Amino acid sequence: MVSDLMHVALLANPDWLDHELAQFRRLVIGLFDEQVRVAQVVPQDLPHQYYSFFGDRLPWRDTSWARSRRKRLVGLSESLKKLDVDLIHALDGQLWDASVRLAQELQVPAVLSASCGADVARVKRLARHVTSGRIMFTAATQPIARAIEQRLGESSPVDFVPPGVHRASADDMHQGQGHVLCAVVSGSGLVDSDYEELFGAMAQLLAEQPQAQFFLEGCGSDQHALWQMAERFELLANVSFVSSGVGHHELLIRADVLIQPQSLGRARSLTLQAMAHGMTVLAKADPWLDYLIDDQTARLVGSHDRDQWLQLLRHVVDEPDDMRDLGDRARQWIGDRHLASQQIARTLDVYRRACGESIKFSG
Repeated sequence: MVSDLMHVALLANPDWLDHELAQFRRLVIGLFDEQVRVAQVVPQDLPHQYYSFFGDRLPWRDTSWARSRRKRLVGLSESLKKLDVDLIHALDGQLWDASVRLAQELQVPAVLSASCGADVARVKRLARHVTSGRIMFTAATQPIARAIEQRLGESSPVDFVPPGVHRASADDMHQGQGHVLCAVVSGSGLVDSDYEELFGAMAQLLAEQPQAQFFLEGCGSDQHALWQMAERFELLANVSFVSSGVGHHELLIRADVLIQPQSLGRARSLTLQAMAHGMTVLAKADPWLDYLIDDQTARLVGSHDRDQWLQLLRHVVDEPDDMRDLGDRARQWIGDRHLASQQIARTLDVYRRACGESIKFSG
């Protein structure tokens, strides 16, 4: 009977879905394939084509006020009770507090997923609930997992559940064009010295490669300051601005190169998708992200160094075969560690241990 199978509520907010929509849909479909019922607790203004039609959908209205967010999510408790939900899974750190309260209301365990360094600071407030065995943490990278474990102590291990993507086949692997550089610059969208160093390098490259094109994608909604900086470096003829929003990553991975100018401390599926498609990834080194490995999955820049950015950009243009080899290594590395099927298997294991063997699973 379907009613005997596990029923999970996945909680997502707009900030997370803006950048992880593909991961959300893969998670819903993957759980459904494993005969896990899913209730999608998603923002009420999420267009219907962006959420999965598998399972139930409970809309909610997000707010920047933590108290109001908690009240609105806990207000869904009666609806979730009627669905016989067995577990609450918060997909973003901003939802942890509300999810714990909601789980307490429903008297079910909660799984809290951490995907950025900022989530580590949130752990201490919830530590007392972890000792009761009703909360489990998952981390998208090993450095985040280790940092949370240090906060909780050895008695509360953190599960490493890296985000999963679909690896492109060898025939579909991105090969790049070689003659005209087409690059995506993806960062916070907030102007800082990191953007300034990269823009300076871009200006020098464009003096040599005037046909190169750069697409600027930012996490923030206000890109005016970034536009002003691009104008100051005389880049406007060669840059386009891509609005951040659900469903836009599929377009970005069609470029030749993904450039991450900042250490954002956040695991992002966009980077993993780029690697899985054989794109060249150029990034500033980030201690929170274990999948950025110099000359294995990406080419990394250390401190503020305009000359190093320029050297890397020139290398992409002048040595396309070398960049294709790097993309092939990254694609293989992703296939070994970051497949969607692997994420589903690890997630199911966490669910089993959180709920115990009384909940039935397929197979």
